[in-house]
Amino acid sequence: MLSVVHLSNNDIIGGASRAAYRIHRCIEDNKNDYLVNSSMKVIKKYSCDPTVTCLNNNSYLWKRLQPRISRFIKSNFETTNKSAHNIAYPNTGLLKEINNNQSFKKITHLHWLGDNTISIEEVGKLKGPIFWTLHDQWPFCGAEHYTHPPINKNGLQINDFRYRQNYSSKSRVFDENGFDLNRWTWERKKRSWTKPINIVATSSWLFECVKKSSLMKNWPIHLIPYPINTKNWKPINKLHAKNILGIDPNKKVVLFGAIGGTKDTRKGSHILEEALNILRDSYYENFEYGIKILVFGEASNKENINNSPVDFLGSFSDDLSLRVVYSAADVMVVPSIQEAFGQTASEAHACATPVAAFNIGGLIDIVSHEETGYLAEPYDPKSLAFGIKWILEDEERNKKLSSQARLKAEKYWDSRIIAKKYVEAYHSALSIH
Repeated sequence: MLSVVHLSNNDIIGGASRAAYRIHRCIEDNKNDYLVNSSMKVIKKYSCDPTVTCLNNNSYLWKRLQPRISRFIKSNFETTNKSAHNIAYPNTGLLKEINNNQSFKKITHLHWLGDNTISIEEVGKLKGPIFWTLHDQWPFCGAEHYTHPPINKNGLQINDFRYRQNYSSKSRVFDENGFDLNRWTWERKKRSWTKPINIVATSSWLFECVKKSSLMKNWPIHLIPYPINTKNWKPINKLHAKNILGIDPNKKVVLFGAIGGTKDTRKGSHILEEALNILRDSYYENFEYGIKILVFGEASNKENINNSPVDFLGSFSDDLSLRVVYSAADVMVVPSIQEAFGQTASEAHACATPVAAFNIGGLIDIVSHEETGYLAEPYDPKSLAFGIKWILEDEERNKKLSSQARLKAEKYWDSRIIAKKYVEAYHSALSIH
């Protein structure tokens, strides 16, 4: 029987980790049908799942030294790119445990690694076959998990394609100073990863990025979206959901959610604020009486965003609470300026909630324009405001969008469908390994 071991920084905290855990579970839950066993190894475990175990790095000295070494190396690097920067250095000493009992029928499947899961050099020494699901751009970039946003909060445009250009000194963007951390990290990847890894892109956008990258363009690549268990993730009656949250059933609910809520500029909350202003000033005379704005992922003492009343719901650790929130919404807004996939959008679709988003990144794969939601012109708050209005203004249209969103989730992202795609990819790699 085929055996798969997933390697991730943790199991359920953060979008990438939740996605990695879902991939593991979708394979394990269908193991009898596809003759495969799946397990997961992490640095930090937060779930109670017995199929998830912690890697045994109990070295107190290493845990003390690694963060200090990382901070020291990064200390002379300056950038306006707010994305996480990880160097995965030095070695963790976990290579032997990960490679232990490796055999022909055992797959090591990498996910989001961060700074301290396993080093770049250790990745290069993993026994194959190896798979790597991309949750962002870090594997084919330098230290950055995302390149500079194409447009920042001040409207400044930066074209950052160093991952296509071997991170040459000439390709360095103008807003970086000091030690070239990204080039140093990329060069270590280039030296260490001499054997191709089976790459899984979760969206067409990531797939194209990989094919254009100077590091991975000739490696085997598969396009497999994130799974979602549509038996568990399903809509709750909208009136009941609104009642649970204490919301007037006559109000239209606009939902926004992200890890960190409005604090992560990559998630586009600043553009959402502009769109809400336009929505209030141009489309709804009695905005505060007819619209309810909900934000999850952030607990805040603020009572409004740009004079628009908001309920900040905080973070949720259980899927049922999120299902209630999604089901209560008449529209989910995902105004991200960079998005590898868009897991909140697929979760909303599973709960029969249409989505307004920008026509960028992984969201293009999720939202079918004017069928399951609305794809606005990138970074344009006026276009986003119109999309929100378009979804809300016609009740029959909203119901149709909701129904089609649910059908798309069942057709493309159901756990059983995604498990089959992964198992087929594993066997394909084994046949040529």
